[in-house]
Amino acid sequence: MKHLNKYKVFEIAKIKEVTCDNCDWNWEIEINDDRKYLCHQCGYDNELKEFDMKALKEWQNENPDVELPFIEEQISENIFIREFKQETDSGEFMWHRDREDRIIESINETDWMIQIDNQLPKVIEGKLIIPMGVYHRLIKGSGDLKIKLTKK
Repeated sequence: MKHLNKYKVFEIAKIKEVTCDNCDWNWEIEINDDRKYLCHQCGYDNELKEFDMKALKEWQNENPDVELPFIEEQISENIFIREFKQETDSGEFMWHRDREDRIIESINETDWMIQIDNQLPKVIEGKLIIPMGVYHRLIKGSGDLKIKLTKK
């Protein structure tokens, strides 16, 4: 008969859900997950208290069936094209913050909006700066949204 690690069983029984300290995403702990405190939304490890983007990429590669609310194409080291589909559930666009300054610019005409903490939502037009560590979220408009994202 296999012996169970009593600490692990107690830990799982005690903490059933984790909320990310960085983006407020929450998830249920899975017994067989060796990185149960790694946020699969933003890459923040809530146990180590630091970002682990390498671990996030590994998890994404191991779990290709789990979808992010966007399709991303990397253009250069810090420039990405992201496309957000109209059919994505609005609940997927959660308040979160990023670990670097970002500049976003809509590639297509859109009525999608961005809301930055303590500000009213505004339509995504021209270049918008999202400062590192500031909470923000997308608000879905009509049609798809395609943006150029520059990480500083």
